[in-house]
Amino acid sequence: MSRVPAGLLLVFCLFPGVGPAAEPAASLDFRQATWGMTRAQVLATESAKPTEVRESSGEWVVQYDSIRFGEQPCRALYVLANDKLVRAKYVFTAKHQEPNDFIRDFRAIAPLLKEQFGTPFSERAFWSDDALQDEPKSYLEQDRASAADILPSDIFAGPSIAAGHLKLYTQWRGDRTRILHGLSRSDSGILHQIEFLSVELEKLEADTRGGIR
Repeated sequence: MSRVPAGLLLVFCLFPGVGPAAEPAASLDFRQATWGMTRAQVLATESAKPTEVRESSGEWVVQYDSIRFGEQPCRALYVLANDKLVRAKYVFTAKHQEPNDFIRDFRAIAPLLKEQFGTPFSERAFWSDDALQDEPKSYLEQDRASAADILPSDIFAGPSIAAGHLKLYTQWRGDRTRILHGLSRSDSGILHQIEFLSVELEKLEADTRGGIR
């Protein structure tokens, strides 16, 4: 798990929609970009024009739509603090009427990430409420505490995520990058994303946000 950039290169090669690698694997952190790049440098790594460039909480966000990770549609976002790339993510854009279909999407992406990045540092299912479940919270926290334990066949699992009662997170920790694959409730519904964070520049992002008044 120490060579996260090399793993990302394999993702690019196996899934062309994610974007081809144009540099040696050791220099890549997210798609064709490396941590610390300026906004101009990030823009130069993508062949298409960004869908949107905006400022949010003192940071700049560069967004590209119509991306694919594996077989699933998503958008790619680059986050810059003090004009340095500090974080990036894939946000999946599939819409489902049935909440449990989001769990199917999450489980379809999980093996692709494990193949590239190895055994996760942690794989958790966080229960905050058992109101939609047949079992009490104490049981759920003990016997259904891993994201791998949550199945789309459980008719109550998807509604629990949609209600904010359950969150799924799998995390990898590398020397340069932390990766978080998550499924949780958001203001617009259920949020499925993969977030990549620079270990070295994490404090820079926190300081940038802390300086906003």
